[in-house]
Amino acid sequence: MPRPLEFDRERALTRAMKLFWSQGYNATSLNALLQTMGIQRSSFYASFGDKRTLFVECLKLFGQRTAELTLQQHNANEPPQQLISRFFEMTVLQPPDQRLHKGCLLVNSILELADTDDALCALAAELLDSMQNRFEQALYQARNQGLWHADMTPAQAARMVMLIHQGVRVQSRKRIPREDIWATLCDALALINLKPSPTTPDFKTTPS
Repeated sequence: MPRPLEFDRERALTRAMKLFWSQGYNATSLNALLQTMGIQRSSFYASFGDKRTLFVECLKLFGQRTAELTLQQHNANEPPQQLISRFFEMTVLQPPDQRLHKGCLLVNSILELADTDDALCALAAELLDSMQNRFEQALYQARNQGLWHADMTPAQAARMVMLIHQGVRVQSRKRIPREDIWATLCDALALINLKPSPTTPDFKTTPS
């Protein structure tokens, strides 16, 4: 009996995540997944089960990688609330145009599957909530250190940050110019006394 072809599971999973991110869940066919992942059908079923199970893994991978952006710290003396500014810098200013225009896989999935798959929507929402909790923790720390003040609680501010995040992703999908998205983002964050830096970035056409 021939030995099954071996493959890099993590690489195949990342490729599948990017395909779902580009096309959405429903529009991504099994054949497209097999071609993009570079694996045989038998290996796919043995390693990932089915398309839906694979998508769950992809959502978790995307959530994990996005959450990592909320944990990075430039140095120990950085104000805790700077985490939020840096998160938007890394997700709005730094990505190439092609990636920016994809929006957020978690937000995209909720919009696509809201009326068809409650469980997948709940998973995407749970992963977004983990980001919100990290923002809330940062704002609590900043407030306790006297570094952030606003006419709302850290929990309320964190919810607003997530609303801003989701709006930014929808605007990105609509291919609104990056500089317009950034300007609106800065105005919105100013309402909760958060100011991204740099506030006047040098916008250039970022390659795909």
